[in-house]
Amino acid sequence: MVVNPVSELIGKLKERRLELALSLADGYAINIESYHRMVGTYQGLGEALDILDDILTEKDEDL
Repeated sequence: MVVNPVSELIGKLKERRLELALSLADGYAINIESYHRMVGTYQGLGEALDILDDILTEKDEDL
């Protein structure tokens, strides 16, 4: 079975985003700096997923 690298990347980004959300919900941020870093990473992963979605949507429209 051949795995599409883009699909694998999207899956890994979503997995990491979920891990961060659960960590934040469970209170794993030990201080405000850690909290800000985790939230920033979460938001950055969301932006990356949005960009990938836009790129894939554009390719679908071109077909």
